[in-house]
Amino acid sequence: MTANAAMHIAGIGASAGGLEAMLAMFAHMQPGGRISFVVAQHMAKDGHDQLVVRLIGRESALPVLLAESGVHLQADTVYVIPSGQDGRIQGDTLILREPAAGHLSTPSVNALFVSIAESAGSKAIGIVLSGTGSDGAIGCRAIRANGGLTLAQDPAEAKFNGMPVAAIQAKAIAQVVPVECIGAMLAELFPGTATPAPGTGTPETNEDTAPAISTAARHELDWLLQQVHQATGIDFSSYKEDTLLRRLEKRKATLGVVSVEAYQALIRRRPEELHALQHLFLVSVSSFFRDRDSFHELNKALASLVAGKPAGEPIRVWVAGCASGEEAYTLAILLKELGSRHPIEITASDLNPEALAMAREGVYRLTAFKEMDAGLRERYFLKKGQHFEIKPEIRACVRFEQHDVLGCTPPLELDLVSCRNLLIYMKSPLQDQLIKRFHQSLRSQGLLFIGQSESLSFIGNSLFSPIDHYHRLFRRRH
Repeated sequence: MTANAAMHIAGIGASAGGLEAMLAMFAHMQPGGRISFVVAQHMAKDGHDQLVVRLIGRESALPVLLAESGVHLQADTVYVIPSGQDGRIQGDTLILREPAAGHLSTPSVNALFVSIAESAGSKAIGIVLSGTGSDGAIGCRAIRANGGLTLAQDPAEAKFNGMPVAAIQAKAIAQVVPVECIGAMLAELFPGTATPAPGTGTPETNEDTAPAISTAARHELDWLLQQVHQATGIDFSSYKEDTLLRRLEKRKATLGVVSVEAYQALIRRRPEELHALQHLFLVSVSSFFRDRDSFHELNKALASLVAGKPAGEPIRVWVAGCASGEEAYTLAILLKELGSRHPIEITASDLNPEALAMAREGVYRLTAFKEMDAGLRERYFLKKGQHFEIKPEIRACVRFEQHDVLGCTPPLELDLVSCRNLLIYMKSPLQDQLIKRFHQSLRSQGLLFIGQSESLSFIGNSLFSPIDHYHRLFRRRH
């Protein structure tokens, strides 16, 4: 592991067209105190190393350095591996070596990524950008196998799509992302921890991975959360402050409002602004069979679970944070496909009333089916103009409820709890509280399914054993 236990190490692999992609990516990357970046850009030996460093440095808010062997990695710094050498990470140290005989292109992306996987484990990140060939696919597999995150540039925008396509086809990529959005995604998944300069005071934090938040910002957010709660009935106090503050600042920038007083004056003139803020705080993005390979593993576990149930006993599922319903309906379809004669009872809950209204309507655009087999779509949906409507037999399996997962009375005697991409927005103590609630809700040997970018704490691992850590599928221990 790295010496800095809170730091993630991101390897960036690129070849032809990669410099162009990196310029766009780093132009939208902001310091956050959480991630160190190491670049393996294929270059001819004695290539224009310093030119590459200068070009990236012109666009980047992060310092960009030509890497030297033995350097200790620092967060918010970009290290470019020199041409004609391979780079490997040992702990938090970058080691430069002569390329292995089998490495046709250098620096080797696979060599870098595999070493990051071994050193950083779940804090490893692999990013594959434009390039020819398949370098990086093996390294991405290693990172995912160790619980890390892998991203690929959208092949449709890559100047040369060979490398991202190879990694995607190897089923080694968690998310395909436009390069200009990678910075925002990393900031959302790994919120910043930048500390003030010496002499400016000590940040107030709730946990070692929380960002420094000024007293004034905290007071403004606390007051706004109270106002939103009073206006909408939705309590965001369990969400991470840094996530909410980023969205608040984005909203104020959109409105052209700078000060706290000006924003409060706007709210007094337009009370509906509190509802707009509520929508901005809520995350309601989903699709059918999102992370399809993970659902394949879940399907195998469900098949075993269903086979062991007494005849006629219902299969009970809770989808916590169901957004607009795609995941709840996906699970109903999986269970129907198993051919089980057991009744299916799925409770799907969310805070967002508009998302729940969409879920109950059950009508979706074609873009929601990008990871779903076309045959399943034809079997369980009816064409409705340019949209698709869920069939009544699947709709009848799901009951949608509006409530806070931490404040509600949870369903009991469950076979499966699916809570994907909600934990990352909650503070660590509340993550543990929610995991304990899931444990209490599940039957003995019941299943827990969480998001690809999420992990269980020490408490979570004491309550659940991994069935497939790579796909974030767990079983109740006791």
